[in-house]
Amino acid sequence: MKYFKIIMQQNTNMGYKNIFTIVLLFACFVLKAQTGIGTTTPINKLDIFATKADPAASSSSANGNLRLGASGANTHVLDFGLSSTSTFSWLQARDKGNYATLYNLAFNPIGGNVGIGTTAPLSALTVGNAGGTIAGEITLNPSSTQYEGGQITLKKSLVGSTSDWYIDQYGTTASDARLRLFSSSELNGLVILENGYVGMGNSAPTVRLQVNGDIIANSIAGSSDVRFKTNIAPIENPLQKVLQLRGVNFDWNKKAFPDRSFSESKAIGFIAQEVEKILPEVVQTEKNSEGYKSVQYDKVVALLVEAIKEQQKQIDGLKAELKKQRKKRK
Repeated sequence: MKYFKIIMQQNTNMGYKNIFTIVLLFACFVLKAQTGIGTTTPINKLDIFATKADPAASSSSANGNLRLGASGANTHVLDFGLSSTSTFSWLQARDKGNYATLYNLAFNPIGGNVGIGTTAPLSALTVGNAGGTIAGEITLNPSSTQYEGGQITLKKSLVGSTSDWYIDQYGTTASDARLRLFSSSELNGLVILENGYVGMGNSAPTVRLQVNGDIIANSIAGSSDVRFKTNIAPIENPLQKVLQLRGVNFDWNKKAFPDRSFSESKAIGFIAQEVEKILPEVVQTEKNSEGYKSVQYDKVVALLVEAIKEQQKQIDGLKAELKKQRKKRK
């Protein structure tokens, strides 16, 4: 600065243009200044190098490339540096004298992977170590939006995908709080309520699994072991009940219930309200304000079996009576 003042004093008669040039040259000189710690050839504004080993392998008080902390025997420090084998970089907070602390955050300088609690990340982000001594647990706090919990966004692939997918927690009340996996709408996703009920295309399942849409499976089995049952009794008047049932053809009301994902195909079946008057055992009512009804069609099989058996007895009786009549005529 003293030298700069001398130059300015010696050039009091210079024009403003020359003074501006000198100031600009001086500023460029200052801006190009570089500082090196542990190196005589810095290439950045501040370069810090060290030859110490990583904190877990040394008892030196100057581990790593950069160490930030306060004075005192019982303080914490922040270390940043490169491992002795140059396979990973670390960033960790630890007790000042505790050099055996595992790295909080590790970076693979070659593959670009990041590890939390591990120095050998196997993917873009690895949490916890392979031995299980550091759990791979992640906590996602809720957003400021009143009803939204933590959320993970899975961006669509470069080719093929048309929308992003989300995994989050959502709920306006305790009764409908749910874990969601969906893209543009819950109608094309899956939800799990806090009571364990699962909905596919349904955001408010009232049973263990509720699906809005068709299901294709090789087989579906229902629990039927005798040890599960009590008060076992035969079906009374099975044939009479079957004769009262009314099978119908129908189209699903897709316009009034778009969220139900009804099929566009022509269908056959029963009307649940009609079946309930004859066979209430096979009708199920949803536990919500709408109280929509469903028919357990698989349970109707038992009724049909008993009805056929009863009908066969009648047929056998008629055959026997006809045989007697023929003998009398002879």
